[in-house]
Amino acid sequence: MTPIRLREGFAGQDMYVIPRPILADAHRHPLVQPLYPTDIGWFPEARYHFRQRPKGAGQDHLMLCVGGHGRVIVEDQENHLRPGELLIIPRHRSHKYWAEEDDPWSIYWMHFLGDEANYYVERIPGPGHPVPVDRATQEEAIRLFRDCLDTLETGYTIPNLIYAAQSARHILSLLLFRNQAWPLEPLQERRQMQLAETLGFMRERISEPVHLEDLARHAGISVSHFSEMFREETGQSPMAYFTHLRIRQACRLLDLTSKHIKTIAAETGYGDPYYFSRAFKKVMGLSPGRYRAIKKG
Repeated sequence: MTPIRLREGFAGQDMYVIPRPILADAHRHPLVQPLYPTDIGWFPEARYHFRQRPKGAGQDHLMLCVGGHGRVIVEDQENHLRPGELLIIPRHRSHKYWAEEDDPWSIYWMHFLGDEANYYVERIPGPGHPVPVDRATQEEAIRLFRDCLDTLETGYTIPNLIYAAQSARHILSLLLFRNQAWPLEPLQERRQMQLAETLGFMRERISEPVHLEDLARHAGISVSHFSEMFREETGQSPMAYFTHLRIRQACRLLDLTSKHIKTIAAETGYGDPYYFSRAFKKVMGLSPGRYRAIKKG
């Protein structure tokens, strides 16, 4: 017997999918562009609720469970979503989710985009991983969801879309940065882990061509967000830091070996020895040859 599977259509539900042509105009507004909902809804006791997106969605997806239970699989990792928990499915990640048939979930949900979206997605411990929400935070988030839904009911005017965008930012900020059940320490620990992994990635590839996009992809975040995070943690841009790693290794080779400068250039990722000399002098203040000639120790 074929199982019953519903995308929507639940008694008492509330849902708005903002028309994409309207969003295309509205998202350029400076009060909308940072972060805005594209779809938002409330599904109470959503029995038989089921969605599957093999290629993921084009937006980040927040789910807040306030009753019942459900299951979420993101890229083969399954998690159980319970009352008083939220999760975020990042955009373009394959996923599947469904409500438990004997105790179906009641969920507020929102798809969102914007320049600031990654700041919120980064806050979660992993794609589709549940995060606890304290009761007071959940109650305030529900109020904000209801307020946003009630606003959109009156139409997709620019003032309403600005209000919805500000509400979406408030919801995410409340759940992820003012949530007493999910303190800031996990974010700080995760950033330290990302940084340590990135530095290891750099050290392993000193002799290879590495671009900023490669580093951001390895960290699993956008280029702009990665660059800002890296600068906050190290005081340097990622590529400036990587250049200093290469030049530091070149100094070691100049001090401890008799290898030709052209060879050292190649071993530190510089195919052009003249470009290597310019980069070396910019960092060290003198050419590789003059550096090697200095008596040290």
